[in-house]
Amino acid sequence: MHRGEADSASTNPIIGADEEEECPQICRVCGDKATGYHFNVMTCEGCKGFFRAMKRNAQPRCPFRKGTCEITQKTRRQCQACRLRKCLESGMRKEMIMSDAAVEQRRALIRRKKRERIETRPLGAKGLTEEQQMMIRELTTAQMNTFDSTFVHFKNFRLPDVLSSGRQIPEPLQIQSREEAAKWRKIREDLCSMKLSLQLRGEDGSVWNYKPPADNGGKEIFSLLPHIADVSTYMFKGIINFAKVISYFRDLPIEDQISLLKGAAFELCQLRFNTVFNAETRTWECGRLSYCVEDPAGGFQQLLLEPVLKFHYMLKKLQLHKEEYVLMQAISLFSPDRPGVVQRLVVDQLQERFAMTLKAYIEFNRPQPAHRFLFLKIMAILTELRSLSAEHTQQLLRIHDVHPFATPLMQELFSTTNG
Repeated sequence: MHRGEADSASTNPIIGADEEEECPQICRVCGDKATGYHFNVMTCEGCKGFFRAMKRNAQPRCPFRKGTCEITQKTRRQCQACRLRKCLESGMRKEMIMSDAAVEQRRALIRRKKRERIETRPLGAKGLTEEQQMMIRELTTAQMNTFDSTFVHFKNFRLPDVLSSGRQIPEPLQIQSREEAAKWRKIREDLCSMKLSLQLRGEDGSVWNYKPPADNGGKEIFSLLPHIADVSTYMFKGIINFAKVISYFRDLPIEDQISLLKGAAFELCQLRFNTVFNAETRTWECGRLSYCVEDPAGGFQQLLLEPVLKFHYMLKKLQLHKEEYVLMQAISLFSPDRPGVVQRLVVDQLQERFAMTLKAYIEFNRPQPAHRFLFLKIMAILTELRSLSAEHTQQLLRIHDVHPFATPLMQELFSTTNG
């Protein structure tokens, strides 16, 4: 049905197909071949367009001063006044002419619905191959079964001790050479660059808060380590389970599976944590637990200099779909250049397939050209994440190198991340 017909078609009888074939319809205004009911009358496209162009209060004058011009297919352009009169006499209704504002509103509605159809379009054969659809389904199912964003299964974790309760820096760390002290200061700077406060909401509605002191000589490191180790263990177990249910991962030799998991554990952990990150409050909302970045004296802009926090802001700003998040995890997991990987070519081919699936998903499900650079932005963020992972590993190695015996908590965190 042509634009402008909808308002009038519902008030007129519908002509059957057999009747139309036997008796071709003609325009009741000019006698040309009619295309349907327009403004309450069977007319041609020309008269439909002419009547729509007439304003509701338009009163053209007959140039021949007769007012009785004959309107036919050949003469209909000669006199607007008599053509309009014939339209009205035939039953066309001026109140059905939409105003300019109404026309624009209707066009905007059509554009909005078209965008919504694109954004909510289900995965289909067009744009994504059957193999790519199966990849996405397998990954999203694995994610759903191995990551609970409400952290309802995260239990029996240790909470930070209140520093005033007497927790001290372990004795082996108090006896240090000048060189060891310098190294320890560097470690403390690494770990204290972004201070976290912690809030725990009890099932009875109670709230427990922990905030690191403004300056406590690094003691907060030891207070938080048990809890950080517990959170890390919980997250890494979910990541291991995620990988193990992916058929492409299970097909690899066990040695490569271990190497890929050890290399990607930190990165997958950050990608999962980003899904629960609230950029407005600088808080990771993990069910009953909330982790908030303390605002230093330098203010919020200073916070953005912290690489991990900056990463989470950059990624959250993209407003990714769950499919895009999980494909990012797969690209990170299947990195052929991880130390110890033997079947590098196989892993490289798998990574490329996941990357092409992500690119196809974006092109098919995201409106263009607004998101034409989204794939490139995601790949750049994955590169940044790789750098963060390398720095994280170096921090742990520095701790282990300076004081491998320092505290079981550091060894526990080290083994959780790398073993």
